[in-house]
Amino acid sequence: MNIVKMKTNMLSRKLIAHVAPDYARAYNLPEGHQSVGMFTVDNDDVGYLAVDDATKKADIKLIHAETFYGGEDCSWSKFGGSIYVLFSGPKVADVRSGMEYIKDFIDRQSALCNFDGDDTTAFYAQTIPRAGKYFSQWCGIEEGKAYSYLVAAPTETNYALDKALKAGDTRMVKYWAPPSNANSCGAVLTGTESACRAATNAFIDALRFALKNPHDI
Repeated sequence: MNIVKMKTNMLSRKLIAHVAPDYARAYNLPEGHQSVGMFTVDNDDVGYLAVDDATKKADIKLIHAETFYGGEDCSWSKFGGSIYVLFSGPKVADVRSGMEYIKDFIDRQSALCNFDGDDTTAFYAQTIPRAGKYFSQWCGIEEGKAYSYLVAAPTETNYALDKALKAGDTRMVKYWAPPSNANSCGAVLTGTESACRAATNAFIDALRFALKNPHDI
């Protein structure tokens, strides 16, 4: 079973240079942050990773990110996608810069894949060499520390996750049990970059076995 990369797409994006005071209060924006950016993408995992990547490169802060129930297939708008993300910055230039880093990650660095071109076997397994501010806070890991982001369908994920944890000296810092909003299951592991890469590779290998042999125990 060969790995095939799937294209992910930013479906909509908007920028507000100076938000209204009530808007800022509704989202509890940090003091001094007057500009916001927002976007949707057709895969939620990519959205979370893209904004974390941007927090390493631009002066922005994630304010809100949440997967829609049922994902893109249940969206009420063709531009709704699978996730809505809003972030802020002290200046409009900061937010604009952050948005460009986010789009670059979505277009060029996404690791959404499947096996043999079959999108019913979709998974996301990627090693990120350095955590940004968002994942550092969300997962409680040191900023700049490597992590593995591992997501697939529930049975396959839980089988493969055990293999990943045994493959290298990593620890699990975040786990979401099924069913998530998108009916998936996943985890974030952290450790050295080499250990995270070993864990990611073991996860993919175990997924391949589980999908090829769904009834083999």
